[in-house]
Amino acid sequence: MSKFRLITRPDFDGVVSGALLQEREMIGDVVFAEPNEMQAGPIPVSDNDITANLPYNEDVRLCFDHHLSESERVGERDNLVIDTDAPSAARVIFDHFGGKEGFPLFPIELMSAVDKADSADYSEEEILAPADWTLINFVADPRTGLSRFGHFDITNDQLMIDLMTYCRRHEPAEILEIPDVEERVHLFLEHGEYAELQIRKNARVEGSTIIVYHRDEETIYACNRFMVYALYPQCNLSIHVNPMEDKERVEIAMGKSIIDRSSTVNVGSLMLKYGGGGHQAVGTCRVSRDEADTVLSELIAHIGAA
Repeated sequence: MSKFRLITRPDFDGVVSGALLQEREMIGDVVFAEPNEMQAGPIPVSDNDITANLPYNEDVRLCFDHHLSESERVGERDNLVIDTDAPSAARVIFDHFGGKEGFPLFPIELMSAVDKADSADYSEEEILAPADWTLINFVADPRTGLSRFGHFDITNDQLMIDLMTYCRRHEPAEILEIPDVEERVHLFLEHGEYAELQIRKNARVEGSTIIVYHRDEETIYACNRFMVYALYPQCNLSIHVNPMEDKERVEIAMGKSIIDRSSTVNVGSLMLKYGGGGHQAVGTCRVSRDEADTVLSELIAHIGAA
């Protein structure tokens, strides 16, 4: 059987989606892409491609997804396999090919782990002291930021591809001892303590929002993106003010807490007003340093009025 190319996102859901399709001997090459790259069209696709957890494209052989917004956008299509109740794209693939019967040797605990990761269903303890699959997820996730600091033997993309093979037949403890993983774990743990101190130093609480001013920091330490919510569990929104390379602007990143999920703010819509964008739960905008305080005050006022 000829093998397809997989196009997926560079995250844990992408890793497990790839592992499942490898288990079915369906894929050869793997390409990682972000949603906007699929929509803008810089990645050419064909009938030889399978996508997972990315926006629908009519030219691919199969598209696996679980986002309600995508179902509403494109409706039913012959090459779209979608389940909006599934917690991950990997779960859609697993169920589509028969579940446990279709994957008799695939570790069920890995499916539970990817569902947990993609729905961000973590406790405070799991965020602050991750272990097993959760730790593997955090060190492999490019949003953790380890690649900004480590000169690793292989790229993060190559690590993701390797993990597709490792996770099919190895326990988490064995994977964490693989040199390419282990060196990232060491850096992750080293940065974790500094990152917590840095967040506490630069944070202030405004109502139910935690604001973290990193804009004057030369170095922003790597940590899993949920740490701020575990440190401030009483808050349901976070705003990070981060420096940009040009030094003239800052990035304002807003997100909903995964600990207290009570916020009703549409973050992406709010960011759109300032030239940015995003989704219901996360979004960013970029403004000049001179405008930052004004924009921040307006955001806080909007949140308070919501």
